[in-house]
Amino acid sequence: MNSPFEQNDTPTIELANRLLSLRAHPGFRDLVHLSQTMVDEAARIAITYPGWDPQQMIVLKSRAQAALEHHELLFAKITEAIRAGVQEQAASSTMPEKPVSEILETGDYVRQEVLTKFNELEQEGRLPGTY
Repeated sequence: MNSPFEQNDTPTIELANRLLSLRAHPGFRDLVHLSQTMVDEAARIAITYPGWDPQQMIVLKSRAQAALEHHELLFAKITEAIRAGVQEQAASSTMPEKPVSEILETGDYVRQEVLTKFNELEQEGRLPGTY
């Protein structure tokens, strides 16, 4: 069965769509909060280190810097990927004009497929006398 709709999205646009969906999800704020908590904890550990061992202090400072860099870079890359996808989609948004007859045929095809699917679902799972 041929699909009446062609998928013209590039990998960049698909990535941007997925990341936009991820960013809109309520759990994304939790992810940002967890990442920031990890950064704060690494910084706190480096600051409150009770010893004077220079090697250990360097390691703790490096961990804190790595945590901060990872946090900032992760969310910067997400924003950059979304921006690239939006720009690419805007550049390719000039859709070719379809003749009215083709639009009507596509609509009729979709309508017929939906009605067929509804009939199949109705025959499979509906109890007699229910709506």
